[in-house]
Amino acid sequence: MRDSSRTSETPAVQIVVPVLNEKDSIDAFCARVQRIGYAGALIFVDNASSDGTVELLERLPGIRIIRHNRNLGYGASIRDGLAAARAAKVVIIDADLEYPPEVIPGLVAGLDRHAVIYGSRFLSSRPPEMPFLRRIGNRVVSRVFNLLFRQNTTDFYTGVKALRREALDCLSLRRDGFEHVVEMGAQLARAGFRIREIPVSYEPRARGTSKMRHLPELFKYVWFVLCYRLGFGAPRRSSPGEAQ
Repeated sequence: MRDSSRTSETPAVQIVVPVLNEKDSIDAFCARVQRIGYAGALIFVDNASSDGTVELLERLPGIRIIRHNRNLGYGASIRDGLAAARAAKVVIIDADLEYPPEVIPGLVAGLDRHAVIYGSRFLSSRPPEMPFLRRIGNRVVSRVFNLLFRQNTTDFYTGVKALRREALDCLSLRRDGFEHVVEMGAQLARAGFRIREIPVSYEPRARGTSKMRHLPELFKYVWFVLCYRLGFGAPRRSSPGEAQ
């Protein structure tokens, strides 16, 4: 893993962006982040892209790039990005523009009141454009997680979220694949944090292909959520008193 940092100052907000072959969207993503004033907060974690994504990123000033020499998995990218972040507020978002970068200010503002904010596609005024079975599967996994961990999420498998430093410091992530979603959610819940949500619009990617295979991930989710509920994941942590 190689880490290229071009700034010595740690901003109040940092944005972790996992990327894998996103050259078709990376310029537009960075331009939109720049327009909302967060260009200097970006931490890209490249998971061994082979399409020129890194070369495009290296032309941009003021960003940080962490490079994996081989594909280590989406969860590994999130883990390495969070480990590199030092800000009091950290946002996670993909670069494929399925989730609009313009949601970032709302996530950051939400962290003034709550320690964990997820962006929910199902709270948006416009229903998300996704296949019916995928929509139902998402609802099912959200409800199962809520039941087992006493949460109230509507979009547990969202790809955009934000955490304050005290929530980040309670995480001990190990999973490399998309199952990191379950690992993170379970650890946050077991540490006493409530997951809050704000609406986020959603546009299915117009270019490239999704890295997630949803049916296998659904079965994997069921297995992991049961394991974490039964205490076979990370050890239980003492509550930090978060009741927001």
